[in-house]
Amino acid sequence: MSDRIDALARRVVNDPHFLASVLWVYARSEGVDDEDLAGMLGCPVSTLAPLALCRRPRPEPPFFQQDVERIAQHFGIRPETLAEIVRRADALAALQRGAEGDRGFLMAARDATEEVNHEENRT
Repeated sequence: MSDRIDALARRVVNDPHFLASVLWVYARSEGVDDEDLAGMLGCPVSTLAPLALCRRPRPEPPFFQQDVERIAQHFGIRPETLAEIVRRADALAALQRGAEGDRGFLMAARDATEEVNHEENRT
């Protein structure tokens, strides 16, 4: 059964609706492995895959803490650490989206400059 849960957790690592994506982004950004992550959360490594298959906490303030507490209680993990991990992953995702937006903006600016230069060369 554990192999199936591990496989499912790996399949949803890119789905932002699951904690798998949050845990993966956080672990990658901090350079921690499963043992380190489990230690931070205060659980055995075997808890990470079932935890990863949970829906991520709702972002709205009244629900975020409730969801974090419920997940933490169910898995016996540290709620403050889970909250920090989710917030860090969200911040990194926002930075990534901003960087991608800037790149598109810069590409559009470059295209406009090339168009002007092309027009000047024609005259």
